[in-house]
Amino acid sequence: MGFGYQSLYSNGINSNTQLRRSTDMVYQRGGTYEVVLTGTTYESSMVLSVDLYSNDELVGNMSIVPYNVSQSGGTYTYRFNIRPYSYLQNYVETEHYQYYWLNDWYSTTEQINWNNPYPNINKVNFKYGYKYLYNGVLTGDTVTNDFNHFTDIPECVSDTSFVPSGFTNTGKYFDYVGGTFQFDDNFILQNFDQEIGTVVGTGMTINTVDLYRRLSPMSQYLMDYPTVPEMSETSRFLTDSPRIQHIQSTENYVLWYLNGQTGDRMVIEADYAVFEFYDESNTLITSFNQELNFSGTTYQTPSGYTDTLKVFSLPCGPVDINNIFATIDFTQVSYYRVQLFYSYPTWSTARVTVGPVGPVSEAFYFYLYDNCLPEDTRICWLNNRGGYDYFTFRSYRQDTKKIKSQTYDSRYYSTNISSPDRNIGRSVKTFATDVDQDIVLESEYINIPVAQWLEQLFYSPQVYIMKNDYISTMDRQDKVYKDLIPVQILSTEVDTLTKKHKKLNKYKITLGTSNNFFVNKGF
Repeated sequence: MGFGYQSLYSNGINSNTQLRRSTDMVYQRGGTYEVVLTGTTYESSMVLSVDLYSNDELVGNMSIVPYNVSQSGGTYTYRFNIRPYSYLQNYVETEHYQYYWLNDWYSTTEQINWNNPYPNINKVNFKYGYKYLYNGVLTGDTVTNDFNHFTDIPECVSDTSFVPSGFTNTGKYFDYVGGTFQFDDNFILQNFDQEIGTVVGTGMTINTVDLYRRLSPMSQYLMDYPTVPEMSETSRFLTDSPRIQHIQSTENYVLWYLNGQTGDRMVIEADYAVFEFYDESNTLITSFNQELNFSGTTYQTPSGYTDTLKVFSLPCGPVDINNIFATIDFTQVSYYRVQLFYSYPTWSTARVTVGPVGPVSEAFYFYLYDNCLPEDTRICWLNNRGGYDYFTFRSYRQDTKKIKSQTYDSRYYSTNISSPDRNIGRSVKTFATDVDQDIVLESEYINIPVAQWLEQLFYSPQVYIMKNDYISTMDRQDKVYKDLIPVQILSTEVDTLTKKHKKLNKYKITLGTSNNFFVNKGF
């Protein structure tokens, strides 16, 4: 009754599902990890016991029956599928950051990035071992075997083919980002694990067409493939929003991205943010470089194989720039651009970061405008990719309050005949009052690509109305709060204009506030 785990190659790969990046988006139907066990006997009670860890803490256990058992000669092969995504989604939490520090990026990034209590990413790992009943006693392996990922290392952009036997065991840690790949993303197949291991066969050499996406759809969001000049195909921020945004000088905007070292030992090289400001003649007015990974601190590039990957936010709206980074006269600015750059790494605390050297991200363009109408309503929502998006509805707004009251009859007669009844003889009194605040917003007519992106707002689990930032008189005067009002999308309508092959959409949405309305109790 000997049992053991197969090795396809000398590097120790048990299954081709281990050929994958360590990072993935957790809200999807894919994500199957296979473990293959071989033995000399058939055991009908055979199960695979799997321990699930979140941030190195045991959070769950699975007992998995084999999905396939086959026999070849005197060898039985048991195949198990581990599908951890739906369970580990429960340990991914996110919330828009609530405040930042005036003119202090160092403290701000420490608060909203490194020490974010709701990071929208989860570091996980798995241990497994087989179990079966023998003479009524549970026996088998101890649950100590790590499920490891294997990566093609070293990596270079000229390397377009590789053999699985040459992959390297890059460790046990996986990073699950709170984003999703939908059926219509068209990476491999619908409802299928979208990783390179799902299409590679034993002993096959893989040739991939797209160098920057070859190992995983998630690779397009990992900024470890620097290239120049910048292209839309370079590594992306965690958003599907248009790369050309229109923004007012009184508004905020935040770009979200992945930063740190991945579980498969890839260092994200987002070391600098470069801001450039132009006038209406496309003449550069001014620019500045903001260091993101500070040398000599915990922000520096990690050494060793420590998994430090996190979701980072880069405030980059006109209000954010003036409050955190630099004083810019936006009355002279027609548009500005924001892009992430890599630098020489800071492996030592004594080494000074040198950069920026070259771009690792796409460029975002922000065109300034002013809307004189009073209906401006800035909306912020959690998008499909695990970041937050922003949009201003500026065509129409209507606020209504739906009030429902419950009353009771409590006739009261005063025993003091020299004074009137309490509350001027009121006998029907209010017991409870419910106030539902509804807000109706309309967009202008927008093109179809923008409309398709905006549809993510309609089913987002986190939506806020974003008002102007403020400093509380009850707190430190260098602490700037975000004025975010939580709302729910109650209904949506669309009006479409079509002429030949052209189409424009206009959206009307009804919001309900998610915070309680306080009403005085009275008598």
